Parts: sequence; structure tokens; C-alpha cells
Amino acid sequence: MSIAAKIIWGCASLAVICFIALAVISKLWIEPSGMVIFDSRLRGYTPEHARAFLEAISAGQKLTYQGIFRGLDTVFPVLVTISIGGAIWLNARGVNVAVRVIAAFAPLVYLALDLAENAAVAGMLHAGPSVFEGDVLQASALTQGKWICLSVCLILLIWAWRVVPKSREGVA
Repeated sequence: MSIAAKIIWGCASLAVICFIALAVISKLWIEPSGMVIFDSRLRGYTPEHARAFLEAISAGQKLTYQGIFRGLDTVFPVLVTISIGGAIWLNARGVNVAVRVIAAFAPLVYLALDLAENAAVAGMLHAGPSVFEGDVLQASALTQGKWICLSVCLILLIWAWRVVPKSREGVA
């Protein structure tokens, strides 16, 4: 296995650990009355749902959300981006270089959306239940965009891994 493949596998392993930690933290220490955190809502959220969440969350839950959770949720998308982008790059060796570069760098769009979503969610947590409707709609769009983009990146990864013909020597 190449050094690049080892780095990608290491990042992927750390991403899985971060994901598990994020799930445990959100389920055990953040979610008020079983309400799902903003970051996990695949379909986004309405201003009414956001305000209800912000009304129900305690000060301690908010500190956890803005503290350890947000820290891990900043590292996680970086690890995912390196893992997916690197794996696409290594596995798409037989593809036109321009297509390979575009496919491998697509996860950077996911990274930008996820980090922008994190900032938007932090703004909503700071504003509390009096958050502006436009801020909620923007954060919700970023959440939905993040999940759509991650799905596209995973499809690109499957394409590079399973569809692109190549020699399997040294491939992650």
C-alpha cells in the first residue's frame, strides 16, 4: 500500500471515530427532548422548527453544541474531504486528468458547505429563539447542500473505485 493510501485510510479511520463521537455527543448530551440537532437534518428545517429547538435547548446543551461538538464537527469534514478526495484521486488513474482533478476536488465543495453551515448554526445558537428567519433559511440551505454534495462525492468515489478501469496495484 502506498504512503498516500495509508494517509487516506488513516484519515478515514479518524473520520469514523469523529462521526461516532459526534453521534454520541449529540444523542446523549445535546438533543433537547429528542429534537435532532441542526447538522443532522437531511431535509433542513423551518424557522418554526429552529425556534422550537432554540427554545428547548438548555444552557449546558448549548455549551456542548458550541464547544466539543463544534470542535469535532470542524475536524470531521476535513478528514472526510481528505479521505474521499484522496481515494477518488488514487482510484481514478485511468481517467482524463481534468476529469480526475474535478472529481478529486469535488469534496472541497462539501467541506466549504459544512464549515459554512457550522458558522451559520453557531450564529443561530448565539441568537437564540429570536433568530431571524433569513438566518434560519440560510443555515437550512447550507445543511441540505452539505448532505447533497456529500452524496454526490460518495457517488464519485464509487465511480472511481468500481467503474473506472485500472490496475489494482497500490490502489486504496
